[in-house]
Amino acid sequence: MKSSKDALKLGAELLANRDFSEQEMAARLVKRGYSEEESRAAAARLVELGLIKIRGSSRDDLAKAAREYLEKKGKNLKPSLLSSLAAYLVRKGFSEELVEEYINDAYEILNRESIADD
Repeated sequence: MKSSKDALKLGAELLANRDFSEQEMAARLVKRGYSEEESRAAAARLVELGLIKIRGSSRDDLAKAAREYLEKKGKNLKPSLLSSLAAYLVRKGFSEELVEEYINDAYEILNRESIADD
């Protein structure tokens, strides 16, 4: 039988390959056969240990995740990139409402910059 300790170990191993949000990690552990409770507990512990940095619960966390995504892409914020950014943020576990609000704000900023350039 799989234990919570095993879920925590697997979670740490998965993080060696790529970043996961708390929600993504819990879902990944469930797919690997751990119970929902064990998976959520292991993901929460990985957050406590500082191994998972994206929790998907606040606008500050969302802004940080968006900046990291854009830095990895090596691109400036452009309208064409906003839809892929939105999908990424939802996958990371941010609520659709919070993502929509953030993306709308980004569109507003881009529109203001576009008007200022004219």
